[in-house]
This record gives sequence, structure tokens and C-alpha cells, in this order.
Amino acid sequence: MNGSVRSGPAGRVALVTGAGGGLGRAIVAALEAEGWMVAGATHRGGEFAADLADPAAPDRLVERVIDRFGRLDLLVPNHAAMGMAPVEVHPVEDWWRIVDTNLSGSFRLARAAAPHLLAAGGSIVFISSEWGVTGWPGASAYAASKAGLIGLTKALARELAPEVRVNAVAPGVIDTPQLQVDAAAAGVPIGEIRRRYAAAAPLRRIATPDEIAATVICLVSPAGGYYTGQVLQPNGGTTMA
Repeated sequence: MNGSVRSGPAGRVALVTGAGGGLGRAIVAALEAEGWMVAGATHRGGEFAADLADPAAPDRLVERVIDRFGRLDLLVPNHAAMGMAPVEVHPVEDWWRIVDTNLSGSFRLARAAAPHLLAAGGSIVFISSEWGVTGWPGASAYAASKAGLIGLTKALARELAPEVRVNAVAPGVIDTPQLQVDAAAAGVPIGEIRRRYAAAAPLRRIATPDEIAATVICLVSPAGGYYTGQVLQPNGGTTMA
């Protein structure tokens, strides 16, 4: 879905960032199946390419969507930078790269999109992480950025109500290429990191991207119409609250 545009019959327009990754592709496909028109933004290449660590990129991206479609009904900030290192050796510049991409980039996107979402009566679904709820050793920057998204979700849900609903999904481990980062940090093959994560879950497996995309669809569908300020946690039971 690199920089993709797909059209559906319903006239609703969604902007999904991180659309080139495994979860992003699944979210785009699920929205398309529900009849959404989707602008899939990627880090590079295509009509909606954007580096969301760049402070000016979110405004430009939203402007392109409005120029292309004339409206915006849904924002799904799914982009993510990931890195793992012990806190005592984690370079400060890498910390800011992760936080600026995951948290600040999502805030700037919401800021740019808010007037259009208010006009449309739309919604935002932030993609957080289980690690933003529980923390994780060696992932201080990533966990902090994803925890920040949960706070941002709750603040904007109160601020933008009743016109705009704002929720978050905090998935557990998903079977995507991002697991390579975890495997490298642990010094094991990716198959072994999959096995370890699956063994830690009560359901004894990790999630598929389609399962997480289905949670997004629930939140933006009429069935999810009474959710706002909520954090759904599809994680196979690894966190129960």
C-alpha cells in the first residue's frame, strides 16, 4: 500500500500512517473492505509519503489528503519508530528520534487533522502498544512514546467531544517484520523470539495483523459508537485489566 489511494462507495475518507508495514497494510485493507476511501501514508514513496519525525510533515500530509479528497473522517496514526538498548547506553538522539516520530508526530497529525475531523464528526484511533501500558526492559523510549499516546488519547477524547471520538488500540506482540528488532536485541533468530512471546501469552500465540485491524474497525464502526477515551488491548491475555 505504498502511498496508496483506494476508493470505496461510502464517501468516508481515512488517513492511515505507517501503511507500508504489516499492521498498516492490514488496517488499510480492512478499511477498504468496509467501503472507506483510504490515503495510506508511508515513510517514503508515493503520493502520501511523509517523514513524521519532521515537524512540518503532518501539516503537509493532511493538506494533501484534503486536496485529494476534500474531507477527512478518520485518522489512524499507525507509524512507529523502534529501537532497543539499555537505558545507560541508549543514545539521547535515538531517544528523541523514537519519541518525536511516535508521540510528537502523532500529536502534530491530530493537530493538523482536528479542524477537518470536527467538521466531519470523525474519529481518531491511535496505535499504542502493550509496552506503553506495562513498560519493557530495553525499550524505554518506545514504551514512553506509546504511553504518551494513551495520555494523548484521553486528553483529546475530552477536548474534541462530542463531535470527534478518540480511542487507542494497545496491541500485544504482532507477527510483523518489526519483530526483527526484538530478535536482534535478544540475540536470537526471529523464530525463537516468536516462540518466546507466544509462550508468554495465555492464548499461546502472537497476534496476526488482521486481528488488530479488526479492533480498529470495531472502534470506527457504528458498533463502537459509544467508545471514546478508551484503550482496547488485544494481547492474547498477557495484560489483564
